[in-house]
Amino acid sequence: MLMKYVLCTIIASLLLISCSQQDRNPEEEGSRLIHAARTLMLSAQYQEAKDSILLIRQQYPTAFKARATGIIVLDSIELLESQDSLALLNERLNAEENLLQLLEEQNLTRRTPEFYAQRTKVFYLKQHVDEISAKVKFFLRKIEIDINKNLQNK
Repeated sequence: MLMKYVLCTIIASLLLISCSQQDRNPEEEGSRLIHAARTLMLSAQYQEAKDSILLIRQQYPTAFKARATGIIVLDSIELLESQDSLALLNERLNAEENLLQLLEEQNLTRRTPEFYAQRTKVFYLKQHVDEISAKVKFFLRKIEIDINKNLQNK
C-alpha cells in the first residue's frame, strides 16, 4: 500500500513539473538568460556569459527572438574579449619595442644576438596585434549587420 502511495506521489510530482515547464514562455526564459549574459559580460566574465547564451540554444530552441538577440550578445562578448586582449597586447608590444630601442641604442656599431631575438619577438607581437585588430573589426562589422537584420525582421 505504501509503495503505491509513493509511486502515485512521484508520478504526480513529475506531471506537475512537466506541466509547469510547458507553461513557461521560451521567449521570456531566453530574455532572462540574455539579461544574465549581459550582466556577466559587463563584469568581464566572458566564458560564463557565452555559456548563458549557449544555454538558450539548448533549452529554448523555439525562442527565435531571444536566439537572434543572443547572437548579437555573443558577438558583443567576443568583441569585448578581443578588445581586452588587444589592450594587453598593445601594452606588451610597447614595452618590447622600448627594450628593442634600448638595445639598438646600446649597440650602434654592431648587432648582438640579444638584439635580433628582441627584434623577432617584436615582429611576432606586431603580427598578433594585427590579428586581434582584424578580429575586433570583424565583430564590429558583424554586430552592425546583425542589428540591421534584426531591425528589418521586426
